[in-house]
Amino acid sequence: MKRDTTVGLSHTRGFSLIEMAVVMMIMGLLLSGLFQAMGQSTENTRRTDTTSLLNQVEEALYGYAQAYGRLPCPGTNTSAGVEAVAIVATGQCSQAHGFVPHVTLGLQSQASSNGLLVDAWGFPVRYSVATLVNGWNRVFTNVNGLRAQFASGTPLTPDVLTLLCISDAPACAGVVQANTVPALVFSMGANAATFTSAEESENAGGLLGTHAVPNDNEFVSTTYQGDNYDDILVWLSPNILFSRLVAAGRLP
Repeated sequence: MKRDTTVGLSHTRGFSLIEMAVVMMIMGLLLSGLFQAMGQSTENTRRTDTTSLLNQVEEALYGYAQAYGRLPCPGTNTSAGVEAVAIVATGQCSQAHGFVPHVTLGLQSQASSNGLLVDAWGFPVRYSVATLVNGWNRVFTNVNGLRAQFASGTPLTPDVLTLLCISDAPACAGVVQANTVPALVFSMGANAATFTSAEESENAGGLLGTHAVPNDNEFVSTTYQGDNYDDILVWLSPNILFSRLVAAGRLP
């Protein structure tokens, strides 16, 4: 007896348009979540790599001070990674706020086409140094000035050291984390060219070449907030700086 298969065949069909749409929507959601996770992972990696770079610069600054008895001046947009000194005798810098003088520090890291040390996003790393004066000499960028400051025993108070007010609130209106800082290095993160928040604007109100740089001695350091705040700051401690100089025989 021949078996009739028409009944089974009559129920065989493909996906309907609605079912296809549902499948595509689910796939889209899955891919969107995957891309978002990959993007966040990439951002985290860049932040980690940049923080590591800033720590290297910090250690290089301490090392430079131990070797030469002073901190280097910031580089400019045209100094190709070399410190820019306006008056050698007094240690006056061409710019108090500029870029990491990575060539002067002997750092072998990725640099942009115009010789500026860049972070993981390809933006120049900023460097600021205190302009405190002892006599005629700058305290931190001149050997004699630094020795005179150390010998005087005068505390580095906010009244005389006006470089940094590092705060966890907008425009340094909150808790001051440090206000006797000799120097600072920082990255403006992924939005270095498009920053808009008050916190980030406090760190870059001026312009050097085509890059934003600080225009005063107040900085804001707070928690990561995506596009609202993604700056990464690392600053030197005056106590560590003086201790390193004493250990190296540069002081007293």
